[in-house]
Amino acid sequence: MNKGSFIAIKGAKVNYLERNIFQDLEFEMLEGEQWAILSASGMEKTAFLDTILGKTNLSQGQIIREFSREYQQEKTAAGEINSFRDLVSVVSQKYTFTNKSNLQNFYYQQRFNSSESEEAATVWEHLSEVPVKRAGYWNTKNVMGLLDLERLSDKSLIKLSNGESRRLAIASALLRNPKLFLMDQPMTGLDVGSRAHFTEVLEAMMASGIQVIMATSAGEIPEAITHVAILEGGKVSQTLRREEFHSLDFHQHQALAQFDHRKLDKLIQAKPIPTFDQLVQMNNIHIEYNGKVILDQVNWSVKQGECWVLRGHNGAGKSTLLSLVNGENPQAYANDLTLFDHKRGTGESIWDIKRPIGFVSPELVRYFPSNQTCLKVVLSGLFDTMGLFKKVSSEQEQEAMDWLRLFRIEHIAQKRLNQVPLENQRFCLLARAMIKSPALLILDEAAQGMDDEQRILFRETVNHIGSHPQVSMIYVSHYDEDIPEVVDRELVLEEGKVLRMI
Repeated sequence: MNKGSFIAIKGAKVNYLERNIFQDLEFEMLEGEQWAILSASGMEKTAFLDTILGKTNLSQGQIIREFSREYQQEKTAAGEINSFRDLVSVVSQKYTFTNKSNLQNFYYQQRFNSSESEEAATVWEHLSEVPVKRAGYWNTKNVMGLLDLERLSDKSLIKLSNGESRRLAIASALLRNPKLFLMDQPMTGLDVGSRAHFTEVLEAMMASGIQVIMATSAGEIPEAITHVAILEGGKVSQTLRREEFHSLDFHQHQALAQFDHRKLDKLIQAKPIPTFDQLVQMNNIHIEYNGKVILDQVNWSVKQGECWVLRGHNGAGKSTLLSLVNGENPQAYANDLTLFDHKRGTGESIWDIKRPIGFVSPELVRYFPSNQTCLKVVLSGLFDTMGLFKKVSSEQEQEAMDWLRLFRIEHIAQKRLNQVPLENQRFCLLARAMIKSPALLILDEAAQGMDDEQRILFRETVNHIGSHPQVSMIYVSHYDEDIPEVVDRELVLEEGKVLRMI
């Protein structure tokens, strides 16, 4: 018995983010198939999923969505408003959660203030309020079991780690009981154990009748995927069954040419990097919320010039540890903690703590006001604010443009941060961190969302920055290949305890 068409794209010319990204796009997915989409460009993969979702502009060609035909005919005959999107769930890399007023207006430090974090719903409350238009197997209990969210049931959304937030986003989308599930880099931010479990998650989805199209990388194609499509040159250049695909045979483009290291050195050395005897000194750090221990007797010191990798499973305590270093966690005052030669609680301000720190994290994008241009975001690093709210000098604006030019993204200077590709966002945040000549650079899953070429470029750039003897670094990643060579110290957390320190 021949399989019927599920969705097809025929001869499509596609415009995305003010450019023509696909010229003659052809693709067909049959009933029962599960597809992985590969490309050297993260933007291409995201644009492909957005095209299926109807969020791009087609100047020619068509998309035929057979999977929704019967549903839409029935709803139309009944006089009900409907869309093919009623049968589609999406997990993008830009997922956000809102507070109880349904407004996404959290500020970054809010998660660490216990009373204010109550403005956010708990995991259970959030899942219970997901609007469901189509009944099916997936209910709150089932998705919480599948995505291992039971133990997080009463946890505030704003206190979730990056990986926990991604699992919640998948659970929320699954509650819609879709026929088609679109996923953009779904394993990004997941620890090794969660990534290994992801195939089981997919198999459970598929057993319930859901078909999946996921943008991913060559080394992260789950066993449950049946077919692979490779995007190249503005079209699908190759399609094959999963068993025919070998990641070693998938040749990505060569890494982009390095940035001008002489110019990078000049920018780093333009302002003196402050020096300290001790950047971080933690003695028997104990942090708990509502009786749950998050950090348990942690001892750690970071000296100037050291480059560390911070490892641990999702929820191990990494974000809380970084919040102490960043000066954001009020429980610092109840602990023996010294930052940049100042013991916490001896009259220093949060700005004294933040001044020597450059911080890069993908989730920072969520907390900038939507009207902030990339240039303003870079300039905000001079004032440690989530956005620019004061007049700057022409010299400061020139310095910010110099960083954008170095990273070859000066063309996005006047574009809003939330409207540029994710890889551009990451370099914009790195420029924001570096414009202040920090003594300590903290990179928390900083390459997340980048395509393969840009990840290599980002790693090598950070590696060069870390080679400067006065620059210290704390790098957090679940991917060994993202960690710069200059990193030679390691701290591993497990359930809030130090498992290993080298």
